[in-house]
Amino acid sequence: MTNKMITLSLLLLLGFITTASADIFVPSNSCSKPYKPYTFSNKYEVDNFNNGVDRYKNCINDFIEEQNEASKRHLMAANSAIEEWNSFVRANR
Repeated sequence: MTNKMITLSLLLLLGFITTASADIFVPSNSCSKPYKPYTFSNKYEVDNFNNGVDRYKNCINDFIEEQNEASKRHLMAANSAIEEWNSFVRANR
């Protein structure tokens, strides 16, 4: 079996295992959307709504950043496992 075939087999196996053991829990954001009144009665309501929009946007952006970082860590772990396997195969031919 060639190195390419071994690596491809391992990648397919890792993909299957990852899919089969994927988290049941899917994270979702806990951000609160601001309430927008039908009409604004005064500047305070406008400012309050705009501040709420900013808080909501920041919360969503923070959630996205956390998920992207987690995704990078998972990809690094998978790549490390692949490299470990490839190193093992090279050393034990």
